[in-house]
Amino acid sequence: MLPTQSGYPSASPMAAYPSLQQSFNTVQGFPPQGFLPTTTSQEQSLHQGTDPNSLELFKQNLQLVQQNVHRLQDVAKRALDGIQNAYRAGRTPTQTDADLATLRQTLQIVSDQMRQTGVGGLPVLPVPDANNPPPVLPTEEQLITQTTRAVQLMYDQLKRGQDSAAVVANLLTSTDRAPVHHRP
Repeated sequence: MLPTQSGYPSASPMAAYPSLQQSFNTVQGFPPQGFLPTTTSQEQSLHQGTDPNSLELFKQNLQLVQQNVHRLQDVAKRALDGIQNAYRAGRTPTQTDADLATLRQTLQIVSDQMRQTGVGGLPVLPVPDANNPPPVLPTEEQLITQTTRAVQLMYDQLKRGQDSAAVVANLLTSTDRAPVHHRP
């Protein structure tokens, strides 16, 4: 630890900016927390004695993730709006910074939650409401057709590349060697 010199404050540099420090400690209505999300007593009582692989618990986790993804979208829109309108009157960089900090924190929360619950391995579809109609899901036959078409397209691309490489290799090997004349 460095000794303090007279005339210099020994407190943290953020102490000089108490309003800024407060806005970053509790960001946009999220409780301050570390990198790993903590569980509340309600969540603990909900999950005690339940099978971690149960369908009910998975549905609850899926709903929580969908809610947090929706919140993440709202925060991202606010941050983007702050960046796009940074030079307009009435906009402050501290609010945009706070929105970006909230976005990072929300993204970390959603990422941890998806990783811990196993929901992250699935596509998260938007929750249907008045603004968003329910998404149209493809049938199994449509998925098979799309997959077959994609595999065939990739196979054709790789085959063309392989054929082109073979032609180039044949040309290189035929010009590298001088014709050998055999005398009988």
